[in-house]
Amino acid sequence: MRKGIADLHRRTEVSQAANDRYLQALASVENTTSLGQLTARLCRPTRRNGRRVRALNPHAPADAALLEVIRRGEFTINGFRNPDLRRLLFPNTEASRPEQRRQAAAASRKLTLLQAHHLIRKVPNTHRYHLTDAGRNTITALIAANRVSTQQLTRLAA
Repeated sequence: MRKGIADLHRRTEVSQAANDRYLQALASVENTTSLGQLTARLCRPTRRNGRRVRALNPHAPADAALLEVIRRGEFTINGFRNPDLRRLLFPNTEASRPEQRRQAAAASRKLTLLQAHHLIRKVPNTHRYHLTDAGRNTITALIAANRVSTQQLTRLAA
């Protein structure tokens, strides 16, 4: 957008959308849906464009790391891209060119997996992705469940 007043109306729309996404992220902390209901569809294979997509295992280290990465606060406003995922999932900066291509392909497959399970959505006409509201609620609950101790869970259940 240009810096003058010609794009002022569009700038207010974009800014309001960013503020709404930020407030939705803050509101996802208070959710009364059970963890079983939130994760039921994630733990089953699904289909995307007629092709089978594997189920997510939120307690497996690879899938848990992926969910932690896309839930980071820095992606709340502007979203994330394939290079952002690669930087955080594959921190080896000295990778060769073929290895970087393999990492980019792996990140693309992870993005497809997340889209198939309706955890993220693509921003039109960009290479960016945002968490969906359901994805934000589900991932917040999963991260909280992974970080809580058994003693805390039994105390809350009693």
